[in-house]
Amino acid sequence: MLCNFLYIETMDTDFLTREAYRVLIGRSGEVSEFLRAEIGASASRYQDEDTYLVAMRKFVLNIANNPGGYLDSWNLIDEIDPDEFGTQAHKLANDILAVSKTPLDKRGPADE
Repeated sequence: MLCNFLYIETMDTDFLTREAYRVLIGRSGEVSEFLRAEIGASASRYQDEDTYLVAMRKFVLNIANNPGGYLDSWNLIDEIDPDEFGTQAHKLANDILAVSKTPLDKRGPADE
């Protein structure tokens, strides 16, 4: 029996434009290596860069609004100041918004 599978290509961080990669992977790593890993691993859930940016901004805003909960989930609450972490996460969310408002053709090439 021959089965036909519908293949839907999903995002991979290798497909991101230069600016999207810089903010989602580079900047998130400046905030936390844990956050960078989560954002990078989430790419496969999205089919294009724009929906990925919007979703990751929401994700980061949720973290920014409850930094203690996020840090506690990673057992980092005693190592990282939640207020400073929340401030950095808000800045990251603003950076993501700026990239998402930039037209795709102005974000630079994908660095494959």
